[in-house]
Amino acid sequence: MRAVVITGVSRGLGAALFDVSNARGDRILAVGRHFTPEQQQLRDDRPVDVTLFSTDIADAHWLPDYDTLRAFLRDADEVVLIHNAAVVDPIGAVGRLTTEAITNAIAVNLTAPIVLTNAFLRAAPADAKVRILFISSGAAHRIIDGWALYCTTKAAGETFFDVVASQVKGDERISIANIDPGQMDTRMQENIRRAAASGVFFPGQQRWLDAHDEGRLADPLAVAERIIKEHAS
Repeated sequence: MRAVVITGVSRGLGAALFDVSNARGDRILAVGRHFTPEQQQLRDDRPVDVTLFSTDIADAHWLPDYDTLRAFLRDADEVVLIHNAAVVDPIGAVGRLTTEAITNAIAVNLTAPIVLTNAFLRAAPADAKVRILFISSGAAHRIIDGWALYCTTKAAGETFFDVVASQVKGDERISIANIDPGQMDTRMQENIRRAAASGVFFPGQQRWLDAHDEGRLADPLAVAERIIKEHAS
């Protein structure tokens, strides 16, 4: 049996990852503030297989802890952790960002994956295969003016998971992957276009507007299917 933990499942890639995992018959622990009506119905219909862990991912103290994860991962011969939750905000010039937006971006994009991975590795059954996937971005490897926090947290996240991969490189049971899903038709893209129209510091905005207008945004479900096939099948 495979047990999968996914963060940020209410929409976009997270919702698609939930659907793909559910279709495969996985036991799912979904972590986030919001869940779709369909996910809530699945939880009611299959309480043993679907758990919705309601929390603010920005508050590391309220993420699933060792005891919660240990109970969820019980009896699984394969366990998967997918760090999907992320925020692109704040977009704008450094010097004009709010402290709240800065700390929230760091908490969601970087602190939460680190804290959750630490608990997950400790809680994973000793004889289970372990897969940890960090949904990153091309922004981790290039400067995008106006995206200081997103570029920084994704680059730092990849560094963290590279270090973890090095730590466990002698254990064939464990695999760690940083994944760039590419541009998708998600709420995050809507937020980017909204920022582009707001007048904030965002010099490369036309690229993002054109990707939408020209239909170059990928379907999240297709991306989710590829990710699961390539990294967690």
